Amino acid sequence: MKSKKKTAKKAAAVPPKISSTEAVLTLDVKTEGLEPIFGAAYLMMDKAFVSLTGDRAGKVGVVLRAKDPKAVKPKALAAEFLLDLASQKVRWAVSRNNQPIREFVAEQAVLIANGTVPAPSASQAAPEPAAEQLTDEQRSEIERLISEVEAEIKTMNDKKVAADPKGIKASWEAKQEQGNQA
Repeated sequence: MKSKKKTAKKAAAVPPKISSTEAVLTLDVKTEGLEPIFGAAYLMMDKAFVSLTGDRAGKVGVVLRAKDPKAVKPKALAAEFLLDLASQKVRWAVSRNNQPIREFVAEQAVLIANGTVPAPSASQAAPEPAAEQLTDEQRSEIERLISEVEAEIKTMNDKKVAADPKGIKASWEAKQEQGNQA
């Protein structure tokens, strides 16, 4: 059943007319969509001169003429155009399906930029606890980790100073420490 529908669609499509210098395709706008046709034509502009003719509501003729006829044959241009057209159809279908999401994100961005942040809905998860809500044990662990990192940074800076006796590569902090000790 499905294979009959696929072959019927393929039989209804007009095959491209290929000459020695150009490929001519006739596409149904209702089947292919105008935006995907424009998108595929745009993608071909680096390899071919593209001419679109016809009616925006009915059929559109696409003429592809290679910019470098020795490098690209018209049959290859037509095949590439049809592949680009298929990918553009998927791209525009995804775009149509995601339009409500993009509109919501843009609306939220405008609200935040205006300073009118919407109230969080009940379905959103509870926010992370603030720093003031940390337990004493958590605070001491954070302080211990910070002191370890500071000691490690100081050790690394001391090694750099030893490798650089004139202090050319010394960090600003190291130079300040040296100035305060003098």
